[in-house]
Amino acid sequence: MMKTKFTTPRIKVLLLALLLLFGKFYSQTHNGAVGINTTAPNANSVLDVVSGNNNKGMLIPRLTEAQRDAIIINKPTDDGLTIYNTTEDCFNYWSLTDNEWKSVCGQLGKAVFTIDCSSSKAMGSYVKGKELTNSHYLSISVNVTKLGNYTVSGTTSNGYNFYGTGVFLNTGIQTIQVLGQGTPQNIQTDTVALNANGTDVNCTPPISISVLSPAGTYTMACGSATVNGVYKVGTALTASNTITLPVNVSALGSYTITTNTVDGISFKGSGTFTATGNQNITLGGTGTPTSTSVKTITITSDSQGGVSTTCSVNVIVVIPKKNILHLGLETAYGYSAYTGPSRSLMDSPTNFGTTASSIVKYEGFNHISLGNSPSSTALQTALNNKPDIVIIGYNYTPNATDAGYIASYLNKKGVVIALTDDTASAQNLFRGIFSDPTISTAYGAGAGSVYALANSDDPILNGPFGDVRGKNWGEDASTTVSVSGLTSGFTPYSYAQPINSTTSRTGISGLRNTSLNFIWFGDGGFLSNENANGNQYSSNTIEPFVAPSSGGYFPVQKSAYGYAGNGYSTGGMQVQNSILFANMIAWAIKQAEFSGINTQ
Repeated sequence: MMKTKFTTPRIKVLLLALLLLFGKFYSQTHNGAVGINTTAPNANSVLDVVSGNNNKGMLIPRLTEAQRDAIIINKPTDDGLTIYNTTEDCFNYWSLTDNEWKSVCGQLGKAVFTIDCSSSKAMGSYVKGKELTNSHYLSISVNVTKLGNYTVSGTTSNGYNFYGTGVFLNTGIQTIQVLGQGTPQNIQTDTVALNANGTDVNCTPPISISVLSPAGTYTMACGSATVNGVYKVGTALTASNTITLPVNVSALGSYTITTNTVDGISFKGSGTFTATGNQNITLGGTGTPTSTSVKTITITSDSQGGVSTTCSVNVIVVIPKKNILHLGLETAYGYSAYTGPSRSLMDSPTNFGTTASSIVKYEGFNHISLGNSPSSTALQTALNNKPDIVIIGYNYTPNATDAGYIASYLNKKGVVIALTDDTASAQNLFRGIFSDPTISTAYGAGAGSVYALANSDDPILNGPFGDVRGKNWGEDASTTVSVSGLTSGFTPYSYAQPINSTTSRTGISGLRNTSLNFIWFGDGGFLSNENANGNQYSSNTIEPFVAPSSGGYFPVQKSAYGYAGNGYSTGGMQVQNSILFANMIAWAIKQAEFSGINTQ
């Protein structure tokens, strides 16, 4: 047999021939087009790549974002340079027009952000065997440093998980909701494993969720519920803002109690009943009040067994400060509440304040006084400045012009509390306010007269400082004025006939206008008490106002008042002037806030 010896040059020639043959088989060039795995490349393409078995793709250079940014761009020649960005999982190309790398993934690509574990939490109550709804989600706080798409998931080992995806259109700190799905299988505390854009997030401590047992059977006693804490517009609720809700449990189990959201705030509570019978549970508040309106909160429970599962409570929000214009003598007696115990009653946080125990939740007053005898021009200027409330006391005597200014102020929704005992000025006021020239006034009984109050349900007679329906008020040292000729548009509080007098008198000695914010009593010394500490003055016929400093100037009745007559002994009656006045101020604050001259 002949042996053939291949020399090196011959091997090179053979390899070259095979290479040419291989290239001809896998690639053909036609009119400048190169084809791979095709003999007929597309004439309009430079390169036409075909997957022979339709089971392969093509890879272009894969770079991280840092590696991409390290490329030194030659602007005139690199327009359209393309890479695959492994950081954002997207193709990028260099744009000469925009002078930057552009993403083809919706022009945004994958976002870059961090999760603030301390501000992230699970929302909703989780109960064994109860499928999750839209109220079950993770509230995740993130700090976005690069716009783009995000995917956040949270997993547990207890039959339910969380998943959310979206697009960050702004950088900075923001909160996203990652909805839950599934059904908790076991009663236990679950740890949520977070993942953000494919990367595990390790939170210390982790977000945890307590899965409760199925709901028990219980009834709520909303009528005995207590709303705790102070609520103020623009101030976020804290741990002190709660509702204490009495319940009566008849069958053990878990409970989940929620409320609707009203003007930015809501409440919720959950747990497990370990005993039957009467007990209290606490609902924690969240949110920020957006208005001073009284909020009727609807409470909904998950109680089983066909019992009522809804009821409601009212939440009171602190009302902002109001401007008070005082007209009257500035003496120790406190006739117009600019001085004396009547002023102390108004300024006491026990009565009107922002503490949890304040009777009326209110930020206080700005007091302005024009004294006893302001000019008509001064009065007009002061009223044009739109004070929220005007208080008139002894012995301010408005003439017809002044009465017209006050009537105009009332018609613009101003609030007036008038305590006057001069017939001419009272007549001016009533004729101007009621637009009736036939209204008349008259003097009646004198110092120590006691007048019965109406027994109607009214915010002045039955207000936050006490129920004085059917009780009395007392005339100070002067003579009571009564008004006659009124036919409609008012609520009478008292009439001209004292209970301790047999002399017949007609007319009205106290009233409230039903269409304007106007209250009147026919005694300029209605608030009189010269004791700075507000204690009861010793006389039975003068100074009927009582609000002791030892009680935070809380209003109380004067326990011994009135002259003898009509079966009553000297000092044998009780009068409620201070309680009436405190109820008037509470009413005036509410009117000024919700239906006043400065109401927005």
